[in-house]
Amino acid sequence: MPITRELENSEKFESAGFNHEQAKTLADVIEKSHVDRQETLKEFIHNENTKLELNIKATISKELKDLLIKIFGIIVGTIGIAVTILKLFP
Repeated sequence: MPITRELENSEKFESAGFNHEQAKTLADVIEKSHVDRQETLKEFIHNENTKLELNIKATISKELKDLLIKIFGIIVGTIGIAVTILKLFP
């Protein structure tokens, strides 16, 4: 919360019957709570992004493993066909 907002809040509290120190303390507590909430939200978003990133990496890793197995199968099959052709036509 910007300092001008904190001053506005302090003035509103004073006009509602709080003395200057009470209004200032209350506005300060609200401001600190606001900052803490923002930090908590940032941490939450960071943690969720990290989880999402890990899930994406795991999915990509699995897909790459499957692709590697398919490529290896194609290579083995091609070699098998080549050996068979070589045996048929000496």
